[in-house]
Amino acid sequence: MLLQSLLLVTALLGAQAETTFTVEYAGKKYEFRIPDADLEKTPAWAPGQENPPLSARRAIDVATRQLSTLLPNGKNWRLHAVTLRAIDNHWIYLVEFLEPLRGDGGGQQVSAGFQVVVLMNGAAVTPRVSP
Repeated sequence: MLLQSLLLVTALLGAQAETTFTVEYAGKKYEFRIPDADLEKTPAWAPGQENPPLSARRAIDVATRQLSTLLPNGKNWRLHAVTLRAIDNHWIYLVEFLEPLRGDGGGQQVSAGFQVVVLMNGAAVTPRVSP
């Protein structure tokens, strides 16, 4: 599996719901939380509209900048995949990167993955980081 851990959770916090994507990397947990209220403020991708409000290229640029601020070697990671994910009537981008290849001590080359969440308004979701 490319990601150490990726969970999609919808949680009720009081009267507010949110969607959380969790990535575990290098012994840390990164929780990308998207409150429904914030998601509702982003541009919708209407069914009759050919392209989403934010281009994939722009989402990649935003995610690349976010990754370089989150991880010390984030500038060296390579793009692996861009996914559009629907959450109710709104859409987000999940931009996945692979770290530079490293040896595992047994002659194999390994690479972990990391996903960054980008909203249709062009904002990267800032994760909560915990050990």
